[in-house]
Amino acid sequence: MFKKKRLYLEQLNQQGSDLLVDRNGIKIAIIDDMDVPYLDMLRNSGYNVKHYKDIEDFEILKSYSVIICDIRGVGKSFGSKLEGAYIIKEIRKLYPEKYIIAMSSAVYKINVAKIIDVADDKIVRDTELDQVINSVDKAVCIMRSNRQKWLRLREHLLNIHQVDLYDVWCIEQDFISAVIKKDINKLEQSKSINHLNDIVKGLVVNFISGLILS
Repeated sequence: MFKKKRLYLEQLNQQGSDLLVDRNGIKIAIIDDMDVPYLDMLRNSGYNVKHYKDIEDFEILKSYSVIICDIRGVGKSFGSKLEGAYIIKEIRKLYPEKYIIAMSSAVYKINVAKIIDVADDKIVRDTELDQVINSVDKAVCIMRSNRQKWLRLREHLLNIHQVDLYDVWCIEQDFISAVIKKDINKLEQSKSINHLNDIVKGLVVNFISGLILS
């Protein structure tokens, strides 16, 4: 088992050499109630992109590593006046490892601007394609590494939920084992997970589920 874990850690650190393979291997969701002007161009460039006019729940986003979300006109099912900013805020809570890009052509109100600061990047909706591709390429570069995904979640567990460093280390070992065996049940039954609160447990299970589904 130790050799398997060491091999998987080596795989976590490996970077792909084929740009098209990297782009296609990272699932991207765009949430925008309007037609996305650069959608076809992104697909033609090899990106694995799906466009949602809106979402009714957050479960649908579990398998996506990168999420581009418009600020206006989406999130209607959740009943929040914050619209897309609410979606961004909740994605960060539920899936802290995901790379979020906020997209809008409007000037933000102060309360919205503070919320979307949790996004990793911001783009103007009608900006030039090159700027969009630069933002998406940066996201793909980070999200193609499972190690980087884990480090993002790890930071969230330590700094936001104040999980003990030793507990995080134990979770990391169970995470590696669960990914090797592709067994979510093993993770859910783990002692290192079950003694934590339900929120933290949910974050870790969502994380491993997303890796297996992606």
